[in-house]
Amino acid sequence: MTNQTDLFGAAPIRCEYYPVLLPDEEGMAAVTALNQILVEHGVKPSQLTKLPHISIDGVICPENDEKVTNDITAFLATQSALPIEFSELGYYPGRGGVTLKLGIRNAEVIKEFNRNFMEAINGKVTKLDLHLTLARYVNPEVLERLMQIDIELPDCTCRSVAIYKKEFKAKGAYEVVGRVGFGG
Repeated sequence: MTNQTDLFGAAPIRCEYYPVLLPDEEGMAAVTALNQILVEHGVKPSQLTKLPHISIDGVICPENDEKVTNDITAFLATQSALPIEFSELGYYPGRGGVTLKLGIRNAEVIKEFNRNFMEAINGKVTKLDLHLTLARYVNPEVLERLMQIDIELPDCTCRSVAIYKKEFKAKGAYEVVGRVGFGG
């Protein structure tokens, strides 16, 4: 006896793909130095973001890493490096503690980049609150101490994206399926 899946195949798995902006080497070095300051003031190393990035919008489509990567690569080949101007240390409240973030001063430049990017890859544009996440699940008392010191990250440039993926509406972490450079 043959079942429908054998005859017609299974429905394609839908995935969420998110390209995230990565600071260049100098920017990553500055984040590493900032992370050291955070740890000195009570943030646990395990709370630090493993891959510091700036989230932008993405695309939900049938699983096809190669096609999505090719579409992203084709768009990025036409783009210049993207300057990022950081603003102050901020936070998002959460149940297990606060999430520490750096705001983005030149958000409109990144939002325009995002609109063009999503148009090119058939992604969906949402209302972005652009930021670089530094640490999660931080005790609010540690945040109070950090707000007493002057923390600034020098501006940086983004010259690559990491492509995050997970099954649509699945719980759990995203996996990185690739990295694409741009802007020479």
